[in-house]
Amino acid sequence: MSAVLTDAAYGLVLIAGIALQVIRAVRGSLTLGRLIRRLLAARTARTILFLGWAWLGWHLFVRGSAAFLH
Repeated sequence: MSAVLTDAAYGLVLIAGIALQVIRAVRGSLTLGRLIRRLLAARTARTILFLGWAWLGWHLFVRGSAAFLH
């Protein structure tokens, strides 16, 4: 029963996020894609993103998902 509720909650969050993106795109305001494009225009943001991705990759792929379960 709880797995069904969890899946339903994730589904609602996904639908709400898509609806917000569509509304923002129609109104011409800042969408998630435009925000990411603005952030990645700065070299500092790209460096931080790369370092964060490398850290996550090290902990998940090299050490395994058990690294977060301690």
